[in-house]
Amino acid sequence: QAQTVWDVSRKSRDIQIDGFIEDWAGVPKIRLNLSAPSVRGNGNFGGDDLDLALQALWDQQNLYVAVQWEDDTWDIKRIGRHEAVWVSPERRRRDRMLFFDNLKFHIREADYDYTLWISPRVSGEGPFMWHRLLKGLKGMETATSAPLVTARFHEGKATMEIMFLWRELRIKPKDQKIIPLTLIVADSDLPGRFLEAKHKHLKWLEWHGRLQLLSPGK
Repeated sequence: QAQTVWDVSRKSRDIQIDGFIEDWAGVPKIRLNLSAPSVRGNGNFGGDDLDLALQALWDQQNLYVAVQWEDDTWDIKRIGRHEAVWVSPERRRRDRMLFFDNLKFHIREADYDYTLWISPRVSGEGPFMWHRLLKGLKGMETATSAPLVTARFHEGKATMEIMFLWRELRIKPKDQKIIPLTLIVADSDLPGRFLEAKHKHLKWLEWHGRLQLLSPGK
């Protein structure tokens, strides 16, 4: 699949990390749904039952991301990173995060691997998340703090704002910086069911490309 580029402009406005996204008006969006040409669907969606819109800005300290998440059926659960592998009765290993509604940010290069899994906030629960940073040729884990996240749920729609600190990501931002990024949004429509029953119905959308930092006017 051809890579696509997500152009992210330098922040020129105040952004309040409060979960409300009205102050993001005018910032370009990328969408994760079945109709987006750069998105690959896995599993049987049976229609456009999931839509995710993402917006981003950056400055020298942080990367800011806004998420608007629409789904016809919500299914979230707290899963720790040490529980993130599910083994089937046939001893097959599967990412447990795919069994519930979760969004994955994955930055990966030769000696760098950052993962954030995060759920929406739904009906007073969540967001649930875990993260991990591996660095160096041997992929040693590096201690790092979680991003700042504020999430809301209103009229069946989930929104969230995420602030990644560059110093915690161990990334030095600059104009024209290219960051390889994969986004995955898992969509479960079987809340309350055992994982064995969900296993044959896993579905998710995947976007694979590059995030490019831009400084307009330079």
